[in-house]
Amino acid sequence: MSYGIGPQYSGDDGLDKSEFLKKARLHQSRFRAERLKLPHGWSKTKNYGNFLTPCDADAGCNFYPELGILEAARKRYPITSEKVYGNMLRSEHIPLNMLWPLNLDDKYRLQVFSDLLGEPLSTVDPIRIEFAPSPRSEYLNDGTSFDAYTESTDKEGRRGLIGIEVKYTERAYKLKHGSTEERTVNDRASIYFKVMAACGIFKPGCETQVITDDYRQIWRNHLLAESILLKHPERFAHATSLTLFPKGNKHMDDACTGYKSFLAAPDGRFMTLTYERFLDICQEHSPSPDFDKWLTYLQERYIVV
Repeated sequence: MSYGIGPQYSGDDGLDKSEFLKKARLHQSRFRAERLKLPHGWSKTKNYGNFLTPCDADAGCNFYPELGILEAARKRYPITSEKVYGNMLRSEHIPLNMLWPLNLDDKYRLQVFSDLLGEPLSTVDPIRIEFAPSPRSEYLNDGTSFDAYTESTDKEGRRGLIGIEVKYTERAYKLKHGSTEERTVNDRASIYFKVMAACGIFKPGCETQVITDDYRQIWRNHLLAESILLKHPERFAHATSLTLFPKGNKHMDDACTGYKSFLAAPDGRFMTLTYERFLDICQEHSPSPDFDKWLTYLQERYIVV
């Protein structure tokens, strides 16, 4: 049986100058229909081509079926929500699909992270998904978390932490009027600005810019990494905040480039990486046909042409 791509959301038109959101929705709709050979539609109100049916979502079809990914997903997200299991366009499932298999081979994970960080490492710990340090009151005291997190040891024996934020079609995040976040980012005495001042890596005078819609979430995730470093100077020598996004997402490319201009020195504490480059690195070091098969899936699933 063959399935069509299904309806596409008309509201995508004009939302993004690069048209990446519209292209990515169509891409996911085609992947569902042609690669997975599944029907579309979570509900009557969410009947677009990028949605799996509740039955197929519950079966885990939003995840790569091998290398322990689905098992890890069910453990981390035991409830079959539309956001994680049903919507193929959202980014919540991507950290598991894209990063979890690296936990199956310590040498492979070490090679990949040494390459993407641009330095030879001695160890890279297993990757944790949706990680936030605890208790949060000792860090940013909010709900900020990393999509993925790991720790490493360099050749001199120094420990480092790597917080990873994974994006797909995301654009600017609007600040909700009256929210706790609005109050906190506009309070120069808040923990955000205390961490910002204490870490000493920002140029003076950029405080009003980092809290704007284009940069605020990037800034908060970066501050979370820096807050861990400040809290544990005896444990960590350095921290890296890494943002991973597809090359076609022009908004994220522009936002990350703009954000880098707020930093006093490009010392590797904030890095960006495209899906395309990440997959190239993983393919270069791939240890077996099982990983080659997984990488082919990622290429077909997420690279929008």
